[in-house]
Amino acid sequence: MVSVASIALLPICTVIGDYQWITFTVMNLAFFAITAIEADRYLYFIENNNRMYEVFALKKKQRDESVERKIIYEDLTRREIEVALSILSNLSYKNIAKDLFIAESTVSKHASNIFKKTGVKNRREFLKRFRKKK
Repeated sequence: MVSVASIALLPICTVIGDYQWITFTVMNLAFFAITAIEADRYLYFIENNNRMYEVFALKKKQRDESVERKIIYEDLTRREIEVALSILSNLSYKNIAKDLFIAESTVSKHASNIFKKTGVKNRREFLKRFRKKK
C-alpha cells in the first residue's frame, strides 16, 4: 500500500511545484517499501522451502493421478465436453454432428483439440484412457 500510494503521489508532488526533496522522499519511500516486501517474501520462501516443495509435489501428484483417471474439464470448452462424451458413448463423427447440429468437419476439429488437450494421439487411446472400467 505504501509503495503504490507513494507512486500515485508522484504526479501530485510534481504539480505542487519544484520541491524535489518531497518528490525524492516519496520515491525513496516507495523503493524501500518494495525492497522490504521482496526481502520479506524471499526470507519466507527460504524458511518454508521444504514445506513448499512438499505442497508442490503433492499438487503435481494429484494432478497426474487425475489426468490418468478422468478428463480435465476446466481445459475443455463446453462443446468439446459434449463431443468428448459423445465419443465415449461410441458414436461416429457423423452421428455426433447430426446430434449436435454441426458439420462433421467441426466434430473432427473438436476431437482433434480434445485429443491434444488430454494428451492422447487418437480416438482409440482416448477411449482406452477415459472409458469407465467395467
